[in-house]
Amino acid sequence: RMGIMHGDNSGLYAACRQVAQMHKALKSEVQAQIWEKQAEIIRLRTNDVCWNGKFYAHFIPDGSPPPYLKTDLRNSLTLSNPYDVNRGLPTEIMAQSIVQTYKDLREKTKNQSFAEWFAMYPEVQPEWAGVKAGTYVNGGVLTIVAGELAKAALQHGYEDYGVDILKRVNELIKKHNNLPVTYRPDGTIDEGIPDNWGQAAVVSAMIEGLAGVVDKDKLFENTEISPRWLAAGINQADITVAYGASQKSVSYQFQHLNRTLKLTLTGNAKNYTVRIFLPKGIQAGKLTVNGKNMSGTVEKIRESYYLVAENINGGKQEIEVKY
Repeated sequence: RMGIMHGDNSGLYAACRQVAQMHKALKSEVQAQIWEKQAEIIRLRTNDVCWNGKFYAHFIPDGSPPPYLKTDLRNSLTLSNPYDVNRGLPTEIMAQSIVQTYKDLREKTKNQSFAEWFAMYPEVQPEWAGVKAGTYVNGGVLTIVAGELAKAALQHGYEDYGVDILKRVNELIKKHNNLPVTYRPDGTIDEGIPDNWGQAAVVSAMIEGLAGVVDKDKLFENTEISPRWLAAGINQADITVAYGASQKSVSYQFQHLNRTLKLTLTGNAKNYTVRIFLPKGIQAGKLTVNGKNMSGTVEKIRESYYLVAENINGGKQEIEVKY
């Protein structure tokens, strides 16, 4: 049977945006605008058709679903939801709703599963497409979901929850001396896909979520830096992120001491956007760049506050926020 699956559409949406970005890099502005427009059309249509009020419904059938499929497709939570967030498909409110759904699911299933990172919830009994209930993509627990969800949480105002996920993933690494990608709800290792799929998602969460280094263009030319170490109780960090092929990189040193947040930037960026994650209870601060006062804007995401400074030149930059 044919129908509409949200994850396929968020992938297409992201691909259109990437094509637009490539055209921009080649100075093909008209083509870039065409692909951006196509992406936005896909986004609007998908959000209209696939959103069920809390998250993206797994599948919208074209007509009646097959009689053998005994499940509520519109209320099935599936692994592409965190992917959708990180591809930019939902609005901010929708993204937060998806993260909250998983956070609530952790509490709901704490006596049935060691983690809430289900590929599909609820599972289809007794099997779905040959996959038994409680295994792999039919109710199994995947570190793909953990990684994508951690990044989504960190970037959308659930920093504590994102850190909590990464800490639980770290415990799995210690336990297995590796990071398997698929588990059954009781914590036993399952199979189905290569482990590096989940490992890549976790690395992405650590780089773009916790360390907060996001390449907004190419080769780190325009880089966003949003260090979220305070959410993990970490007051000092030394970070370098690099591309192996080009050897382009960005680095920063972060320090929180005496009510001052310090950030030293170096690397190949031509332009920085810096988003300083403020301690809990702090809503503003005094911003300086290389010792000179600079006006910034305060961005509020749920209960989190960021002091944002845009259009900071590349090269070595010393940024301080006193509060």
